[in-house]
Amino acid sequence: MKNSIKLFGIIIFIMLIGFTITACDDNGNDKITICEVCEKEPCECNNKTDPTVTWPSGITAIMGQTLSDISLASFTNTIPGVFSWVTPTANVGSNVNQLGTRSHNMRFTPTDTSVYNTVTNSVNITVRLAEMVPIQGGFFRMGSPSTEIDRFNNENYRTANNGFVTVNGFSMGKYEVTQEQYQAVTGNNPSHHFSNPTPGEVQGKRPVERVTWYDAIEFCNKLSVLEGLEPVYTIIDRTPATGYPITNATVLPDWSKNGYRLPTEAEWEYACRAGTTTRWYFGEHEYELINYAWFSINSNERTHQIGLKQPNSLGLYDMHGNVWEWCWDSYAASYNNAGGSDNPRGAVSGDGFDRVIRGGDWSHQALFARSAYRSHAGINYRGGNLGIRLARN
Repeated sequence: MKNSIKLFGIIIFIMLIGFTITACDDNGNDKITICEVCEKEPCECNNKTDPTVTWPSGITAIMGQTLSDISLASFTNTIPGVFSWVTPTANVGSNVNQLGTRSHNMRFTPTDTSVYNTVTNSVNITVRLAEMVPIQGGFFRMGSPSTEIDRFNNENYRTANNGFVTVNGFSMGKYEVTQEQYQAVTGNNPSHHFSNPTPGEVQGKRPVERVTWYDAIEFCNKLSVLEGLEPVYTIIDRTPATGYPITNATVLPDWSKNGYRLPTEAEWEYACRAGTTTRWYFGEHEYELINYAWFSINSNERTHQIGLKQPNSLGLYDMHGNVWEWCWDSYAASYNNAGGSDNPRGAVSGDGFDRVIRGGDWSHQALFARSAYRSHAGINYRGGNLGIRLARN
């Protein structure tokens, strides 16, 4: 009798074990709240394996974005699946002190969760202040033909190479530098249009203006340092020693550095044209300009939030109108004196202290927003219609 009772107890025990194992090993799909074998939820006593994941690298985000804003569609893996963020609303960088490369945890959830485990890993994300657009190098005819309507003689082609110039690959700011970006980096917002935005527009996203050429140069350097890049410019004998506006300095460029800088005049026109040869990057007809630019006809005598008009084919916004944009080059009235045909960087000595400005603005007519139109301003000029667009090697 005792032996029968023992045998019965053993059978019951085995049945219980079998039930638990079956519930726990059923393709990894738990049937019970707490596994009676591993005492964990979800069950970890299954035969799942970790997927082989190619964790993404080279991710760049813009300050203020959340992890869930960043597209990972271009990254592939050996196991079918989708990436999901551990903290999808975490901000990748909410202020300039968080610019540069930072580490965030990512979770990989495989499609076949019955076979593969979900795994996590630390991934580096580089946070930038401004969105940049890569521009492939090439050559183009800089200036305008004698037949172009409303042209000026300072747009005449170079004599050398029939007017063609070569431009190396570089990156250009997708938008003009905004007031909130400039203030975040310098602690200062000098803009004339500092209030009363057009209803529906964001004040901080209007372009910064009333910056001298020196102010623009220092902004490039400060942003480079914040993002862990090499400053392009050495600034000597800054006047004043601190504070803004900067009215005088000696600026020495090092074109081999990878930090932010002002575009050259050739880079600016090359990027603006985006392969076109027409008066504006969209074509020849002035009546269409209202779709692409803020200028005297539609601006209501003010600047406007960046990115509201249609971009060119490279994805660059406001290349026509809104505010003029400083270029690196000393101004020369003839391209023949503006630095040759191979990556020209302007005159060795320009007309006085003037620097090139491009793009037109909210207060001028359509002809001044043409792709070829050239203007210039004193190096310490500050106007409510003159701002900044960034470039990088």
